[in-house]
Amino acid sequence: MEENRFEIPKADYFTLNYNIYCGSMDGFNYRLNAKNKETITVSVWMGRLCLEKSELAAEESFPLDEEGYQKALSWLETQFQALHKGGTV
Repeated sequence: MEENRFEIPKADYFTLNYNIYCGSMDGFNYRLNAKNKETITVSVWMGRLCLEKSELAAEESFPLDEEGYQKALSWLETQFQALHKGGTV
């Protein structure tokens, strides 16, 4: 199992109620959104502002199940490493 440095709730937080979860770490921002029964979409951006007032850096969708949840965490970690590499905002 991947390390969950972002302290994102377990998969059932999304699969049971199709919730949204947002967070940030050192200027790296993320949102996980279970838009429907099929997928969870992960969006990332940099800066101090909310997503609506920022430029989206990357977005990816995954199946809304345990395997998709683990893939989403892994993708989020990869994005953090890639975008945060140059330092904090």
